[in-house]
Amino acid sequence: MEEGAENCLALTPLRVFTVQASCPRIKDGLRVQIYSFSIPESLCTELREVLDAWCDDLKEAFGAQSDFVDLCISSEVVSLPAVAL
Repeated sequence: MEEGAENCLALTPLRVFTVQASCPRIKDGLRVQIYSFSIPESLCTELREVLDAWCDDLKEAFGAQSDFVDLCISSEVVSLPAVAL
């Protein structure tokens, strides 16, 4: 790492969104993480409409398929000493 280089998101509160579902076609009761992403917590209020629309679209698309069941969209706030982009 270059001298003086910093991770601009280090110790910044991040809201981590995680999407999980069950896939009974593979194995009954198997929960899989479909994806996960984070945004700075300070942007959540400004992005609330976009995040709500994303959530609604995901639920609609999820309902149109049958391979995965029991959709779970969760979020938590974390602060990490380093963040890989």
